[in-house]
Amino acid sequence: MDRTLVFKVEGVEHEIELTDAHAPKTLAKLVAALPATVDIHCAKIAGSHIMWPVPFVERLESASDVLAMPPGAFFFWPERQYLEITYAPLQAETASVSLLGRLKGDIGWLRDYADRQRQGQGRALFTAEVHQRGRETPAASPPRPDGGDAFVRLRAARLEAWEGQPADVQRLLDRRGLNVPFGPLTMAEGELRKLHELLWRLWNEQDRRGDAEKARIAAFAIETTITRVGGFCHMLDTASVLRDGIACLDGGEAPIEDILVELILYAGRMAAWLDLHICWWPMNELTLDALKHRQIGLRDS
Repeated sequence: MDRTLVFKVEGVEHEIELTDAHAPKTLAKLVAALPATVDIHCAKIAGSHIMWPVPFVERLESASDVLAMPPGAFFFWPERQYLEITYAPLQAETASVSLLGRLKGDIGWLRDYADRQRQGQGRALFTAEVHQRGRETPAASPPRPDGGDAFVRLRAARLEAWEGQPADVQRLLDRRGLNVPFGPLTMAEGELRKLHELLWRLWNEQDRRGDAEKARIAAFAIETTITRVGGFCHMLDTASVLRDGIACLDGGEAPIEDILVELILYAGRMAAWLDLHICWWPMNELTLDALKHRQIGLRDS
């Protein structure tokens, strides 16, 4: 296969040289998911990278310390199903990743783009087109599940969430009130992100936990998320999908691994949609300014 991935952003194509020496399973799933238009997210902690979510789940392969990733490294973060490209040494963070390749050529453009994207996230949507060189034809879309049981509804909701932003997100954004929509927006994103990570950890346990124990833990975590996302943030469609997840876990409508994968991909994509609307950079600047004034007030008191 051609070892080149094309990352097209703002009308310009940039090449990523792929390698299957470290994570062949992940790479195969990545190639199978292409071509794709992806939404770009800013880093919250590690700093010097951009990232985008992908619709597949895979375990860590040939673990690499994320802090050891050099500028231009292209890698997969299994726990969150994000692909990432670095452009400078990363800030302190503990995570293991699967190395997939490196960005070819000068990476100065990525640093400039990431600065604009980080400062603009929440105000504008940043996207990129990704394909494998020589393979630009889209793969056939998976058939939409047909039927009325909970697992079919869960899978259909997952597919819909990856096709475009669900209406539940826009309804949250359209609400107005004291600290609304910002309060519900950040709470819902955080709750779904926590659920997403916990479910992935359960899935990653493989045979270290029995199916019944996994189902109990997952159902408890989902119920807690429904309380916050549905009860507090009024994302009622999202809560309904998660209830279908509990029904699947309780009823054994499919293998536990399959149910967890559907829930991981649904919760992760919903968290990612919400994340796109959070102005992380301005909020951090406001926090720094508030801390500065608080320190001045403490010195003067």
